[in-house]
Amino acid sequence: MSDLQESSQFERVVEYTKKLEKIAEGANSMLAPIMMRDFIIAMDVTSDLLAKATRNDLRAAAKLKQAEAEAYFDRAPDFLKDQGVKVSSEAKKMYVPTDPEVISAHGAKAKTEAMKFWLINKLHEFRMAHDDVKKMAYTSDYANSQNEGM
Repeated sequence: MSDLQESSQFERVVEYTKKLEKIAEGANSMLAPIMMRDFIIAMDVTSDLLAKATRNDLRAAAKLKQAEAEAYFDRAPDFLKDQGVKVSSEAKKMYVPTDPEVISAHGAKAKTEAMKFWLINKLHEFRMAHDDVKKMAYTSDYANSQNEGM
């Protein structure tokens, strides 16, 4: 999927998020099916993005491990020699977290992980909204009011 298609999917998630503020409007049996449908679509779009975000998070984790290995084996010895430090396993381990490529890979991993958690929370939010509209419109605690449908 292209970045343009993915960004339009994020725009849809934002649009559906705005509908959460109007959840009380779906508390009647006339509007409830429309709102429930919207939240089902929102869950579908969000779960699609979540799958992509999970894939990206796994790729970022692999790139982080690769960056750490390259820092340990390739860049640490030269850095330590330049600093006048004896090259040892412990010294190389100490260098790895300071390596610019490792730091960059940690940043990319943090972004993908944050996106994944945000989408998981959105998915739960839309699921709860769907269930809330259903309860408000179709259960005896909320339904059958004098003004329903007006």
